[in-house]
Amino acid sequence: MTGATESGNEVPLWTGTPRDRIPGDGVPIQPAATILLVADRPELQVLVLRRTEASTFVAGHTLFPGGRVDDGDRDPRWPDLVVGRTASDAVRALGADDGLAFWTAAVRETVEEAGLVVGIDDRALAADLVHRRRDLEEQRVNLADLVADRGATLDLSGIHPVARWVTPMPSDKRYDTYFFVAGVDPGVEPVVDGREAVHAAWYRPSDVLGRWRAGEVTMISPTIAMLQRLASYATTGDLLAAAAVGGPVLRARILDESASPVRFEGDPGYDDEGTRESLGWVWLPIGDLPDPTAGWDTTAPCS
Repeated sequence: MTGATESGNEVPLWTGTPRDRIPGDGVPIQPAATILLVADRPELQVLVLRRTEASTFVAGHTLFPGGRVDDGDRDPRWPDLVVGRTASDAVRALGADDGLAFWTAAVRETVEEAGLVVGIDDRALAADLVHRRRDLEEQRVNLADLVADRGATLDLSGIHPVARWVTPMPSDKRYDTYFFVAGVDPGVEPVVDGREAVHAAWYRPSDVLGRWRAGEVTMISPTIAMLQRLASYATTGDLLAAAAVGGPVLRARILDESASPVRFEGDPGYDDEGTRESLGWVWLPIGDLPDPTAGWDTTAPCS
């Protein structure tokens, strides 16, 4: 797939393609962030949520915590409130001028949707953030305000970008979403907000994929792809070490949006007839365990 430049020439799309160069149909593409929270419980598990049926986007779907970048995520104080990664580091890592806002959005959305806090060691502040999650969600208070008022910082060193996915056309809503991964204490338990998310649980990535194949849950291709990648790791330590380094950026190919496993260059079925390039790029290296979908028939949608 290609995108048009100002001169009218066609250039290949890649993970650093600016948002305004992504092919569109008039629906605004909004920046968003999603975070994959992982823990050894005792096997590697990931936190997944179920979106409310009342949602105007992916209603009832199983997914990871995340949402749209809002104005507070771009607060001009953030560069002085973060450690472990500078604002310039964030821009270079994502190739986006507003790079840091994706990190802060991921942290905020985790608080709002799952009642969990990443990147903040101050226990009193973490408890206050969870207590005020509704205020954050309704933008009555700014996360930067709460961090600054405590004289605290947000540590980004353990929150790693691993993918970028853009909602395909046609869709009433489109998002340009960066995916992050972070480890959390295996003893923490999520508490959903009951508004955007109505259920949360820890699962082995392969188990979520198995439930999807059986028709027990519905997911969109970005969620499917990231679960495939996560399932290739045995431990959180191995996963986070790989995420910190990163790997080659691979463009995803799919057969049927939301209904078939995702394939990357080198995977069996990558060039099967009927597959097409998605607006998805993943740079989380594959781990040592086999992809649980490797033996599935990619010529037909899953049930």
